[in-house]
Amino acid sequence: MTQTNTTLHASELDVDLSDTHIFAGPALLGVLDTHMTLDPSQPGKQHGHLVLPYSVGAGLDHLRLPVCSIRGTRPGPTITLIGGVHGDEYEGALTLQRLARDLTPESVHGCLLIVPALNGAGMASATRSLPQTGEDLDLCFPGDHQGTLGERLAREVFERLIRPAELVLDLRSGGQRLQFAASAAVRSMGVPNGSGDGIGEAAMIAFGAPNSVRLPASAGRGCLQATVEAAGKAYVQSELGGGGGCTRQALEIASVGCRNVLRHMGVLNEEVQLRASRMLEVRDHSFFVHAPVGGLLEPFTQPGGDVWQGDTLACLVNLEQSADEPCRIAVPRNGVLLALHHGGPVRAGELIGILADEVQR
Repeated sequence: MTQTNTTLHASELDVDLSDTHIFAGPALLGVLDTHMTLDPSQPGKQHGHLVLPYSVGAGLDHLRLPVCSIRGTRPGPTITLIGGVHGDEYEGALTLQRLARDLTPESVHGCLLIVPALNGAGMASATRSLPQTGEDLDLCFPGDHQGTLGERLAREVFERLIRPAELVLDLRSGGQRLQFAASAAVRSMGVPNGSGDGIGEAAMIAFGAPNSVRLPASAGRGCLQATVEAAGKAYVQSELGGGGGCTRQALEIASVGCRNVLRHMGVLNEEVQLRASRMLEVRDHSFFVHAPVGGLLEPFTQPGGDVWQGDTLACLVNLEQSADEPCRIAVPRNGVLLALHHGGPVRAGELIGILADEVQR
């Protein structure tokens, strides 16, 4: 019998390395068990995990962060896509999970690093923060290799998956508390050369969400956006719905938006799917509305609609006294309602609305 030699090309690889122990460079934490089970420098598609050991009581557990690497057959940029920074934001995780399944190395120019759910543990337990420590992962960057679990995770993600990228696309939503009009955004207003010298804004417009929003740069240290841009990378985030769930419409906007950004950046050799997008700006603190008292929120408008100064944005109802008049919250300025508290109980001082101005590009 004659045996035929078969050559397997690297571009044909689509492998699941979830349970394979592969060290991709030295352990950043100084712990031998900190590793990735895939090597993004290799061609093909790989599904694996970033694995971090951590102590709980007397035991030693592993935090396993699913990662997909797709390195194409032709040269191109490296793009990192992240979902689920907060455990109550589901749109990004569902979108990126599907993208990781559907894309092939043959269709990719360059490299894609896909993290569908950065806070998968929070998502599994329906908690916004990291359930093991209560940390907000968005406040843990760029991380610390000797810090808390959240800081260690942020450090590994930053060094291994963000630093190699030219652009980071961060898929978010309003979570349990806010409902956003579907938007893609850059957060670099007032920062010279923010978001990769305009690369981010061009990618935001290519995303093609119903709203393209220029937001103020994050004020606090430790957030993902500020860390990415401080490293000279372009950054775009989406805000797609919220309210602790997701809709088919939000998922479709996210799916087309992700592919549009990859088309715009030259990763996918396809035409951008053009969609109408309104340009909005949130310039400063005067665009944010906070609750003057606690109560049950009664909304009088919805995200995406035009609002006028003096109109009623919402009322806060005190259910402790049936005779009490509701606390009326007036719209402080003309504009567009970008986001509104999803409803239910509201604490005094809690953010309940974000306004924006419609502007020309």
